[in-house]
Amino acid sequence: MELHCDTCARVRIFEQPACADHPRASCPDWACTACGAAIVITPVILLMDRRPRVLLRRTARRAA
Repeated sequence: MELHCDTCARVRIFEQPACADHPRASCPDWACTACGAAIVITPVILLMDRRPRVLLRRTARRAA
């Protein structure tokens, strides 16, 4: 995969290193083959509740 390397300041080839401590078969890390700088590429998942918020307020009871 070709990505821009900030350390080299140019487009370089990135490869995934071997990862023994990660539960999946491949690591989310990618390393520049020229200088070894690493980046993490993971999908950004935003879980947002789109339901309208309901505020529940207790009204103070007035003593009559």
